[in-house]
Amino acid sequence: MIEEILKFLPEQIATEVRSVGSKDGINEIRLRVNRRVIVITSNIEVFLSYVVNLHDLLEILVKVSRNSIYAIQNDINNGFVVVKGGHRIGICGEAVMLNGDIKNIKNINSMNIRIARQMIGCADNLMPYILRNNTIENTLIVSPPGCGKTTMLRDVIRQVSNGVKKRNFYGLNVGLVDERGEIASVSNGFANLDVGMRTDIISNAPKHIGMEMIVRSMGVSVIATDEVGSMKDIEAIKYASLSGVKMIFTMHGSSVDDIKRKTGIKELIDNGLFEEVIILSGRNGPGTIEKIEKLNSMKKEVV
Repeated sequence: MIEEILKFLPEQIATEVRSVGSKDGINEIRLRVNRRVIVITSNIEVFLSYVVNLHDLLEILVKVSRNSIYAIQNDINNGFVVVKGGHRIGICGEAVMLNGDIKNIKNINSMNIRIARQMIGCADNLMPYILRNNTIENTLIVSPPGCGKTTMLRDVIRQVSNGVKKRNFYGLNVGLVDERGEIASVSNGFANLDVGMRTDIISNAPKHIGMEMIVRSMGVSVIATDEVGSMKDIEAIKYASLSGVKMIFTMHGSSVDDIKRKTGIKELIDNGLFEEVIILSGRNGPGTIEKIEKLNSMKKEVV
């Protein structure tokens, strides 16, 4: 899995990263111009000897774009590029603005490479809460960045799609809106990660457009996507709920009070569109379940 990323790195950096050899796996590789490479595992930071230069970052972009940086310009403008395997390369530099929108990022000075992993079964402890009385609860999975919500979501989708035999749940048609290609790692139209046998995927489309498309066209029972929050997302969620589709989404935050500060989400919660919020953290490693809140009664289930 790490090799999917290392092939984009300059050879000397790739060689030093390989030497880390963490048994727990590498979570991030941080590259900052004129600073040493930092490799982050589940519990430590490792400072490599190599000092990053501007040419290294440009070389990575050229390799990722297959010698056509223009082809990934929109991704760069959004601050990150997703590569095969669902790995995310975050980019920082000097933003070029036009009419309030970012039109380019120039003088790129740092990158954060986040390694995606398929962790089959990581959502086992969530399923009794998401799947109640043989039906799906409308669920928000909430966590700060880097705490495993996308990995958890991927496994939830897989289990809802395939079914959970020990709970006599036989699986449902799931519509996955994979805007950035991180969840299923779609390449040339095919998913490279397991999101289940009954899952239909729309990738590379804005979430609000993808949600409306998949509800209208595919007759799914459940819709899932990552990192909702914009007002356009909110309107699409309302549309999905009126269509009788069950919903499993993620968003950034650390508590129900935190996410309710976002006007659109507060409206959805107050109107009862979501039945459950699962709060994750990185306290005991990514994917730590901090709290499960049943919204109808606001009864907290602390795990």
